[in-house]
Amino acid sequence: MKIEWLESYKLGVPEVDDLRQKLFVLTNEFLASDDLMVLRPVIVALYKQARAQFELEEALMQRANYPDLPAHAEQHRQLLDQLMSRSMDVGKGHMNKPAIAALMKHWASQHVPHEDAAVAAFLAG
Repeated sequence: MKIEWLESYKLGVPEVDDLRQKLFVLTNEFLASDDLMVLRPVIVALYKQARAQFELEEALMQRANYPDLPAHAEQHRQLLDQLMSRSMDVGKGHMNKPAIAALMKHWASQHVPHEDAAVAAFLAG
């Protein structure tokens, strides 16, 4: 199942929006393959892309004095920790594609349209 990028997911900051959209592309690459040789580098790329996006997003929230930054950053940390753990599992030869797929789908269907939308509304206000 593919996750869909919606224009409503934009924060209004092109650099962040581009990184976020690339994370959707990588997630869809991951979801589309069952080839371990394809999935291994995609998982690493997912982690790196998410980390870069989250760092930029959190710096933006900090500059804007976003009041829910600690909770939002904690959600980012949890996602990164889970991606790192799954990536390490793959490095050991254990592919748990359903767990990674569920993690990224949850991020796309819950965090982006709810938590990130709150950030966008704060920045716009």
